[in-house]
Amino acid sequence: MISALVLGEDTRSFLSVIRSLGEMGISVDVVCYDQTSPALKSKWINKAWYYNYQAYTSDQWIAAIVALIEENAYSMVFPCDERAIYPLLANRNKFNVATKLALPNKRVRDNLFDKHLTKKVAQSCGVSVARGDLLSLENTDYASLREKYTAKFVVKPTESFSEHKLASRNKVAIISSEQEYVHYLQHSDIAKVFLIEEYFSGTGEGISLMACKGQVQYMFAHTRVNEPRTGGGSSYRKAIPVDPTMADACIAMCAATDYDGVGMFEFKRNPATNEWILIEVNARFWGSLPLAIHAGIDFPRYYADYLMGNYELKKAPVTDYNTNAYARSFTNDIYDIRGEMQYLWATVNPFTATLNAAKRMASMARVLSSEKIDSYQASDKQPFAEEFHQLVSSAVLDKLTRKLPTRRSDTILLPLLRALYALEGEGRLVFVCYGNIMRSPLAAQFSSIFLLNTGLDFTVDSFGFHQHENRQSPPECIAAARFLGIELTEHRSKRLLQSHLTDKDIVFIFDQKNQFTIDKYYKIKYVFNLADFIPAGYGNYDEISDPYGNGQDAVHRCYLLIIEALKNIFENYLVLKA
Repeated sequence: MISALVLGEDTRSFLSVIRSLGEMGISVDVVCYDQTSPALKSKWINKAWYYNYQAYTSDQWIAAIVALIEENAYSMVFPCDERAIYPLLANRNKFNVATKLALPNKRVRDNLFDKHLTKKVAQSCGVSVARGDLLSLENTDYASLREKYTAKFVVKPTESFSEHKLASRNKVAIISSEQEYVHYLQHSDIAKVFLIEEYFSGTGEGISLMACKGQVQYMFAHTRVNEPRTGGGSSYRKAIPVDPTMADACIAMCAATDYDGVGMFEFKRNPATNEWILIEVNARFWGSLPLAIHAGIDFPRYYADYLMGNYELKKAPVTDYNTNAYARSFTNDIYDIRGEMQYLWATVNPFTATLNAAKRMASMARVLSSEKIDSYQASDKQPFAEEFHQLVSSAVLDKLTRKLPTRRSDTILLPLLRALYALEGEGRLVFVCYGNIMRSPLAAQFSSIFLLNTGLDFTVDSFGFHQHENRQSPPECIAAARFLGIELTEHRSKRLLQSHLTDKDIVFIFDQKNQFTIDKYYKIKYVFNLADFIPAGYGNYDEISDPYGNGQDAVHRCYLLIIEALKNIFENYLVLKA
């Protein structure tokens, strides 16, 4: 039987590829970065693995993938974004030649994954692009950029993901004020060079295609029904006829790079002048893929046939599809509607904000005719059901739960006491917060002192989710801990990896963000929120919030809650043992 491994996480490209291959009768396994992804509910998934860049290093990730592909001898491997494409390309010589890898060819990788080099290819083919330059932001101020590009311009990292930093996406920003520029610099690696471009006003359009050795086989065009105000991907799209001039641009660039595979060429069109420019090329499966399949162009199916040698080359691109088709990323669209409403409410007036939101919500009536929700398929309903459940949970149930009194009963404490009793003598208490510089090191140090003084037999450690290691605790934490008789001067942060954990670890977290990160990326047997054990006399808490940036008083309050929660746990355990 033909088998495939698909790597990704979303309910757009990842889920679409899974469904297309499954409907072909191919046995589909997946590597999903996010253990909570609704896509995992698809009936077409045979088996799933959860390797990611939070709980695994890059070397650990690719080693696991190489072993997985070798062990299962997959017929095909389909990576859905750069996080899988880059390491697979770098290690492709390690795979059996019988396994077909859905990877871009070298000329595409060398030219179309870098936005600056993509512009060069486009210009060599006579394709219109925005005016711009490759600059270092380290010594570039807003005033000089405003003077050159007007008050509104675009800052682009040259690649969406850095090959040696695959844990986070490099974000494009539309800058329209000095405040926005300063904020962008604070959250970016300014030592790198960026592509700065003149802002081109218009609506996003895209041409999706499959090409075989430079010859385009299929083409599909879409437009954004709602253009996100701050840029980025659109949550709502419509099929449109292929523009001949855009088609010519794609065909020329595919020929110039010997394009072999699938991709989406992103354009922007000014509706007043009808002029357009090329924005970038996504030389991989793309976010609007569900719309193309819904309209009648099943790119994953055609690509799989091509990889397996069951494909007959076409002399001219096929462009026959339903131009009345719509597709919506359900959760993203709900949040986009909410965000736009909040913006208009604050900057225009409540009436305009409400009217705009009502119009956008009314557009969902199209689901009864020509519209597809990305995650929904009549024969595979569970991914949408899970997406809807998660949306309701995050928007309603979690907020409702936080307003209710925190439970203070044996139902919380007893499972922890049982775990402590079962593991004493060989177990470890592990404290995990975001950065491992404020909360978790204090909890670990206090626990070590308490255990030493009482003779309880556990080892103790602390970690964080932050990717950067070896960071020191802030001065306010060192001072607050020293006041309590605890020394944090020598502490250095460590990132939590799955390889650090065993089933004999009892992990303590501090807030819901910590819990969400664990749910997405880690397999842990025992996890407890330390806030659940704060004595009732101190109030009801669902988290011990991160005091970072909130001053000395916030640190003192945080440390008081941590110590009281730990004392409550240990004292109850000592009573149990007595």
